[in-house]
Amino acid sequence: MTITAAFIGPAGSGKTTLISSYSEWLRRQLFMRVAIVNLDPGVEETIYKPLFDIRSIFTLKTIMKKYNLGPNGAFLKSSELLIENLDLIFSSEPFNDLDEWDIVLIDTPGQMETFIFRPASSVFFEKLNKITNIVLVFVLDASAMKTIADAITLWFLSILIQAKTGLTTVPVINKIDIAENVELTRMIVEEPEKLMDLAKKQLSEGFISEIIPELFAIATKTRAPLRSVLVSAIKRIGLEEMHSLIHEAFCTCGDLT
Repeated sequence: MTITAAFIGPAGSGKTTLISSYSEWLRRQLFMRVAIVNLDPGVEETIYKPLFDIRSIFTLKTIMKKYNLGPNGAFLKSSELLIENLDLIFSSEPFNDLDEWDIVLIDTPGQMETFIFRPASSVFFEKLNKITNIVLVFVLDASAMKTIADAITLWFLSILIQAKTGLTTVPVINKIDIAENVELTRMIVEEPEKLMDLAKKQLSEGFISEIIPELFAIATKTRAPLRSVLVSAIKRIGLEEMHSLIHEAFCTCGDLT
């Protein structure tokens, strides 16, 4: 069955660029049949050629004009319109003939909270899960992890997303080429226990210091057996490792740690 990877993450995390780089790598290195789906109605231009583009049905600008809404309200309305147009979406390529593709990459709205934490995502993924294997690729911005609190907050988002969707979620840390604190980023991936010890020492006061033990306890329970990878969409670093992780997410017999 075709693998479908839906890329989600905070605005500016580099989802679109990562999908573009990854799709080209898949075609050139592995000769895979790749289909890209754009579900972001607010994007002006895509740097890839989507097989299906939600903008063929509605755009953020048309929603703002038709319903007299600002950008945030229009993003929320777009979630409602996504549900209303599900039959049209799933009757189009590549959803109507998934066997034609080895992998489908889905680019989700840049404003993550207006999609993933709204009913639209649940309805969409439930329908999609009936016809294909799905993995969520949660893209974190390494350049935004400047402090321990930043790292913990962003990392914990992946746990919330998996809890919200019930789908396998693969954390991918992007922009490592411009990260100011690469060591901090590596600790999240490779040595979370070490990061916790460091957090206890440096964050001795405040709300975040009080909940750190609980956050890490939850993270430790929910992160296995998945691991994470460090990538750079611009310099195309770590794409092979990311592909392996996406592929392994569907392996029921292997150890993914």
